[in-house]
Amino acid sequence: MDLTVSGRHGDTGLERGLKRGCVFCENILTHRAGYFVYENEFLAIFLDHAPVELGHLLIIPKVHFENIFDIDQEYYLKICEAARRIAPVLLRATDADGLNISQNNGACANQRIMHYHLHMIPRFCSDRISWERKEFSQEEMKGISTRIRESIERKRPNEP
Repeated sequence: MDLTVSGRHGDTGLERGLKRGCVFCENILTHRAGYFVYENEFLAIFLDHAPVELGHLLIIPKVHFENIFDIDQEYYLKICEAARRIAPVLLRATDADGLNISQNNGACANQRIMHYHLHMIPRFCSDRISWERKEFSQEEMKGISTRIRESIERKRPNEP
């Protein structure tokens, strides 16, 4: 699946475009501490380390923006397009019945990491919706990240 759109920025070095002290800039983008399922020069998609459901993804820009109020339009649109394209793949890979897509802005709105990010949370009709964080084993996290990544690679012809 090609989510790349022509653009101006592909730099991921901490000294250019990333912010010291930001968990996503340092741990995720620089040190690669996460279960990645997709990335291109503009964004990275990986499992939330404190998921609401197994398969809970985060999409982040590879440049530091704090929230919706300061994100560059080009990056914002690339993230929205990635979410649209990943949605059917995530449902298929997790056997989910639905999907929450959300984004928090500011501490009062429950934004915990001050780096713009979009949540994609698979949902199941058999479960009561909860926003409580769940714990999954490393094996479960690795397994679902592999399933999602392989589903992205096997994208169906009728999917966007």
